[in-house]
Amino acid sequence: MGPTGSGAPGASSGGVPINIERQRTSLSRLKMEWDYPVYVSAAEHALEEGPTGGTVARSIRRSLPREKAFASIAGEDPRPLLVLRECTTCNGTDYALLSRSSDNERTLLMARWFHCVKLPNDVLEEDHPFTKMWKDKAPPHLFLCAPDGSNVVSLDGQQSRKELWKKMEGVLRNEYKRDPVRAVKNILKVFVEYDHLDSMEDFLTARLEVKLENDGPKSAKVRKIRRQIAELQDRKEKAQVREAKASDLDLIRKKAEVAEPTPAAAG
Repeated sequence: MGPTGSGAPGASSGGVPINIERQRTSLSRLKMEWDYPVYVSAAEHALEEGPTGGTVARSIRRSLPREKAFASIAGEDPRPLLVLRECTTCNGTDYALLSRSSDNERTLLMARWFHCVKLPNDVLEEDHPFTKMWKDKAPPHLFLCAPDGSNVVSLDGQQSRKELWKKMEGVLRNEYKRDPVRAVKNILKVFVEYDHLDSMEDFLTARLEVKLENDGPKSAKVRKIRRQIAELQDRKEKAQVREAKASDLDLIRKKAEVAEPTPAAAG
């Protein structure tokens, strides 16, 4: 599911129309990055007869203690966890987290501060390595927590955006030193600049193509447009520095403080 956004406010500069939709640079920042962890244990296997004779190794699936399950999921990532349990109706989608009809920008921005994990719909089976991550008789579809599995905040997948944002903000305030709400506001200001710069660059690139065809590559007008495009790119690089600064919330729990993980492989 692609992100939906309200886009930047409409604007104009020197008679050049600015598209109110999010442009390529902002859109590149508004994507979910999911991890699909798979528990691997070389020690747990059995030998059985193969289809053509002889013996082959077959892995044995066993549930892990809750602490080890979270250590395996978290790995070396010290960020808080956002865990989505897929089901038969939402398999392969982000519907339990992202709205299909509304603005997801705030959700997508805050998701950058979580280690976002998707687990398959058979994760509740009693022999699945990660099944003990859920304690409830009615396991939540989505939950947020510290990387060690403490301070769990459960969601049913049907939550409103306001409820989701409030709970995400609460977890982030527990895990980071700086205010996530202020950070989101500052990043959105940078996005407005990205959108303006991308629109101007597209406008000038189109003009450059016309001037190259009509006046040739050595004309003064072509050189001027190329300088203007280079200036826009320089401004974008400076905006990226501001975005990076706004995005640094400073984790309270550093990497070295996360428990050593049980061997796992990300799929």
